Parts: sequence; structure tokens; C-alpha cells
Amino acid sequence: MTLKQSVFLVASLILTFSGFTPNSHAQSNSKKPNSPVVVGTLTNVASSGNEFGVQQNGEHLRKLSLNSKSKIYFVGIPTTGKPKPRPGMGVKATCDKEGRIKTISFTPPVDNVALLGEKRLKMTESELLKEIDKDTNHSISYVEFSKYIYYSPKHGPDSFRKADKDGDGALDSAEFVEALNKVSWWTLSRKTPDQWFSQADKDNDGMLDIKEFALICTSGNHLENIFKRSDRDNSGSLSRGETEAYLRSVTHGKERSKKKTKT
Repeated sequence: MTLKQSVFLVASLILTFSGFTPNSHAQSNSKKPNSPVVVGTLTNVASSGNEFGVQQNGEHLRKLSLNSKSKIYFVGIPTTGKPKPRPGMGVKATCDKEGRIKTISFTPPVDNVALLGEKRLKMTESELLKEIDKDTNHSISYVEFSKYIYYSPKHGPDSFRKADKDGDGALDSAEFVEALNKVSWWTLSRKTPDQWFSQADKDNDGMLDIKEFALICTSGNHLENIFKRSDRDNSGSLSRGETEAYLRSVTHGKERSKKKTKT
């Protein structure tokens, strides 16, 4: 992988975990035609109900098939009334090279994502719930959560399904709080950058090594790459300013993270 490709990958990861995914096709490990992870839109369902066509990344039409071991989830869709896959639904699936499905999640389509902007960073859980509960039914649908709080066709279905404890297709207030607490921008917005830095700087030397940064970084699987990316002066540690730049890239998204921060 070239340096340019590495930089692009890390930037994409930061945006994904901040909830500022640019579009439904920005999933780096679900782009290839034979990827084991399929993220896309359901285009057709065979009459048998066991075979599906999925438009992946706007480029590849993947053919997937169920078998006796396949696990099917309807996420954000009430299971009463025996829901069925329908063209236009979102799909997140894992499969082998032949397209045999291991797990597949079907979700309602999410159009016109409209994240709430900076005002959301100062809201309480109850204020956020009221703000995005557009149908005022005192619960949060998959579409409402995806549209206003956290949009990720790849990670979103699993997160929402796990939070939806009673499986009714929506989040009550307690379930909403649980889902919210797993969203990186929300977690990091609960404290100021100075508070996060002081909490992580265990040896009080005014810098964060990678172990200290791990106490803040919301993407543990990519810790080393994000640390190197954040270390703008290549000193091997992060200053207060470099740490703040990372935090703002998560809480404020791409545009805000472009602003230079003094180190």
C-alpha cells in the first residue's frame, strides 16, 4: 500500500467512526467484487426467496444465496407480520467467495442523511431523542437514528440490532441511550479536549504516548495508524494541540478537522 493510500484509509476510518460517513459506499473493505463483506442496496429477490441481487458500492452487482446455516436479521423492521426482503432495502451481509450467506441484515432505506450539526454536541440524551423523534411516537426508528445520529451502512445495522433489546424494530429511551453511548462523536463530546488530554496524560509530561492515546482513541483496531496520522511533527508522541485536532476530527467531522491547530 502506498503512502497516499494509507493516508486515505486512515482519513476514511476517522470519518466512519465519527458518524460522518460521506456516503453508503465509503466502506474500504466492502468494495471489491468478491469481498466477504457486502454493503449495498437490495435490487432483486428470486421467487424462491433464497437468492438476492445486491448493488454494491454502485459498481458491482453481487449475487447472494441463503443456505441452512445462514442467519437473517431484519433491523429496524418490526418482526410482527413476517417481514420479507424487498428491493430498495439496505443490505449488510457476510458471505464466502461464492456468495453463500453467513449473515445478512436487511434495513429500511435511508435517504437524505441530515446530521444535526454542532448543536448536537451540547445536547443531553433526552434532548437528542426529542429532536430526532420526528413522528413523536417516543421511540427512535432505524431511519431516524441513521439519518440524524450515526450513518454507517456497514456498522449501523449491527449496532442498532444489538441496542434493540426487545426486537421491536425501534429504540425506546433506554435502548436509545445505549446505542448513543457507542457513537464516538457523542462519547468524546461529553468532555472538553483539555479534559480528555489531562485524563490520558498519566505521567503528566504534557505529551501522550501511544498507550496514553489509546485511552482516548475510539478506533482501537486502527490505533497505531491513527496515532501516526495525528502525530503531525513525527515526534513519536502527541502534544495537546495534536490531540485536540484528533478529537475535533471525530466530534466535528471532516470540515472542522481541516482547521489548523497550534502544537
